[in-house]
Amino acid sequence: MNIFLTMTDTTKTVMESAPGALSHEARLDWAELAAVCLCLLFFLEGLIFIPYVGLQNDELLFAEALYPPVAAAHSVRVAGQQVPTMLMSYVGTLKSWLYAPLFGVWPPSPWSVRIPVLLLGALTVGLFFSLVRSTCGSRAAVVAAALLATDATFVLTTCLDWGPVALQHFLLIAGLLLLWRFHSTGRLFRLGAGFFCFGLALWDKALFSWSLAALVVAALVVFPRETLGHLRPWKLAVAVLGFALGAAPLLVYNTTQRLMTFRETATFTTDGLGQKVAVLRGSLQGASLFGYVVREDMPLQPGKPQNPLEALSLELSRSLGERRTGLLELACILAVALLPWLWVTPTRRPMLFALVFLGVAWIQMALTKGAGTGAHHTVLLWPFPHLLAGAALARASLALRRSGLVVLVVVVVLVCGANAAVLNQQLAQLIERGTTTIWTDAITPLAAYLRDAGASRIYVMDWGMMNVLRALEEGRLPLDIGSDPVAKESLAAGDRELALRMLATPGALFVGHTEGNEILSGVSARMEALASSAGYQKQVLRVIEDRNGRPVFEVYRWKTISAPAPRS
Repeated sequence: MNIFLTMTDTTKTVMESAPGALSHEARLDWAELAAVCLCLLFFLEGLIFIPYVGLQNDELLFAEALYPPVAAAHSVRVAGQQVPTMLMSYVGTLKSWLYAPLFGVWPPSPWSVRIPVLLLGALTVGLFFSLVRSTCGSRAAVVAAALLATDATFVLTTCLDWGPVALQHFLLIAGLLLLWRFHSTGRLFRLGAGFFCFGLALWDKALFSWSLAALVVAALVVFPRETLGHLRPWKLAVAVLGFALGAAPLLVYNTTQRLMTFRETATFTTDGLGQKVAVLRGSLQGASLFGYVVREDMPLQPGKPQNPLEALSLELSRSLGERRTGLLELACILAVALLPWLWVTPTRRPMLFALVFLGVAWIQMALTKGAGTGAHHTVLLWPFPHLLAGAALARASLALRRSGLVVLVVVVVLVCGANAAVLNQQLAQLIERGTTTIWTDAITPLAAYLRDAGASRIYVMDWGMMNVLRALEEGRLPLDIGSDPVAKESLAAGDRELALRMLATPGALFVGHTEGNEILSGVSARMEALASSAGYQKQVLRVIEDRNGRPVFEVYRWKTISAPAPRS
């Protein structure tokens, strides 16, 4: 029996072809049992966080192709219907296509949005285990999978998936495992399927080109003879066909739009390298989401534990002293230090492959303008840090013979325990302090209020609300972006005219952030100045608070100021 019998057909092919698969046995060995437990552990860790974090605008970017007002960069006509294929010049609609049937039976909510990507993340852990096992052995596979399954950055970026990154990780590891099995068996179907996964990943998000380039360089540097040995016309044809099928919507878009993806993203700079190094280190340590997702300041109404799990989390946080950094970074440094000692072992080439991949992929994001400044970019290097550390620790433990297993268990428990402590600190702060503005849980009561408001038009006056409101109400709200005309410091004549038309719309409501929570700085002040000069006065109808009592959103309308009565 294989450990993942419930996967889709493609994933089944990947898993059943792994060297560790038990095709002739009806039992799980210890490593596969550990892998199943780690997949379940990852899923449960993410599940805990779902109710504490509000849906975020980029997390629901894919909803732009599903609900009105539909916004897509490119569509194709199929059977008389416009089918969106690209959300942005570098983001495709793969996730939109996958969620469309799901939302038909399970309406949008934090649970329906996040549980699917958590399941995808759990499958990624399982595929990663199979890949490492086939190249480095069972011990390394369990260690690497354990490091990944407890990694705070991996857990939260997958659960919240605002990058988006869940499909990127799954398709990367699925494609690699298929190509490894093609190398082992020579079956061309696996070659085509592997490159099909890479093509899908590129359509999902064109930044996969970083990973693709890193894979090519790593393969040529570490496995030159094997890689060049596969460069045969019929094999190249199969690989190109599989890749082209997966990336077809992206290729069609760039054909019709004169390489728009590359023209808008291929901008390079060396500015901000120090910040990008800091973000990389924070991602390795699991600390990069403090202050971005997890609130740092204590509210006037701190959250109180409502169940034994919350009480335990807060008590652990106090006992451990607010652990904010894990040990994965140190584990990777130790792995690099062990590499000369392990040079003559079979682990050398997998470790070198991981190092080359990490170096080439990070250099690309570090030199790309606007990239590498957030965890949703650096996490695209995952899970190669875990492969590097897991392979080195497992091989070193074998060299220690009898004491090696004990030492390995102690080290892995320390690293995974530190990962768990960071996750717990993030949970404790969510319980007690809540989330930052762009992840606020106040978005759900805001959607409920607007549903019953009966507005003729709802103008969204700041970033961070549009996609969530669109999805939660399944396109039933009369939403429009109202911030664009006043987003610039000086208003052009056309912007002023558009803003005045918004002010004069009968029955229109406006939604914005409260003072101190504004994302697009100055938008509210410019709108108020324009409205005042045109004879309008702001009337706040409702202030929406988060669960910690912070005022986050305000719903208002503009009323004409009555002219003063003439003197008798």
